[in-house]
Amino acid sequence: MLYDILRPTTRWVIRGYYRKILVNGMENIPKDKPVLLAVNHPSSFTEPCVLATHLDRELHFLVRGDLVSDKVKWFFKETNQLPIYRFRDGFSNMRQNEKQFSYCFDLLKENGCIAVFCEGSTVHIKRTRPIQKGIARIAFGGIENRDLDDVYIVPVGVNFESSPQPRTVVSVQIGKPISTQDYYSKVEDGEDRAAIRELTHEIGRRMYDLMYNIKQDDRLRVADDILRYRGNDVEMRSYPVAERNNEDFFEAVDECGHEISKMKSSDFDDVKKINREYKKALKKKGLDDRVFKKYRQPFVEYLWLILGFPFALLGGLFLFVPRYIVYTVQNKLNSSAEYVSGLRMAGFLVLIPLFSIIWSIIFYPILGIWTMALWVLIPLFIRLSVIYYDSILDAWYKLRWNTLASDEKSHLIELRKKIFKKIN
Repeated sequence: MLYDILRPTTRWVIRGYYRKILVNGMENIPKDKPVLLAVNHPSSFTEPCVLATHLDRELHFLVRGDLVSDKVKWFFKETNQLPIYRFRDGFSNMRQNEKQFSYCFDLLKENGCIAVFCEGSTVHIKRTRPIQKGIARIAFGGIENRDLDDVYIVPVGVNFESSPQPRTVVSVQIGKPISTQDYYSKVEDGEDRAAIRELTHEIGRRMYDLMYNIKQDDRLRVADDILRYRGNDVEMRSYPVAERNNEDFFEAVDECGHEISKMKSSDFDDVKKINREYKKALKKKGLDDRVFKKYRQPFVEYLWLILGFPFALLGGLFLFVPRYIVYTVQNKLNSSAEYVSGLRMAGFLVLIPLFSIIWSIIFYPILGIWTMALWVLIPLFIRLSVIYYDSILDAWYKLRWNTLASDEKSHLIELRKKIFKKIN
């Protein structure tokens, strides 16, 4: 199945695009039970890929039907994507939903796991949006139409430090499962609407605790900066890229987000001014807040800077052309925050293997049968080059920091402290 073929390749791309992927609460997803994952949807293509490649269970996804033309239906089918149509897609298409929902019930009967992006649309925002009723209807439908004992709804929050920005942190929070059977008695009593309403409300309440939540629109941009600063204060290992059961990052950033939402308008205005001054001071000194980033393995970082250079250089050469093409095409197709990372990763999924073939053809007269090793070495060197770029950038900022006079350092530290003092 194409799903199984693409899964490891996509995992490799995602772990190259993002600096850290934290998955917490994996044990909350029941095994060998019918499961619906209730997931937020801040980035069109990205969180499905993150979940498919970092959760243990094979997933099926409900996706927008208007994206599925006859020419690509085979691809969606082979990658476990089930098109669902809306009123705007026309009545003839809406009629296909009955067949798709029936297939969903069959999957649940077979103890399958279906991811439902239950906010109903894609908006790149750090906030839980209203939950649509479709997931509750599917859960009740599975019990009613396939005589299931229960369907478990597992709330999932996919939290991006910044979805479009490469080399940032993704935190996946998986909550305790909700038993649909606990609400089904009202359906049996003929109170369908009340049951759907209550279950939908509970899903939203659970998801809220698993996501960053900045309630005010006018605070989102400044909050992005401050949450990044707070994340830099959390000590993390550089390796491995993906970790489970590391709650520190999410808890620290989430708490900071709640504090920002609770602030008085006057206090937040002060924070905006201080943040503006802080960013200006950093820029003037050629610095970024990542200079305050904490690592658990500083010795490994320095050793890597020395020994990794030749491998990173080779990887950078292999990556240069595909990266240029991917970023150029993405900028022309769509620059919206919701689509940037998805388009880029789709591009890398196509171009890295393609250019590996091209390089293999070029080197075949020289290497002969050993050319096959390039299929492993090129992706490896590319990954090393991305990691090395991170390390060299951090080292550069540390070097710049060490050249500052003590009063300049104190000024930046004081501004940073003022931001968090105001928030807390």
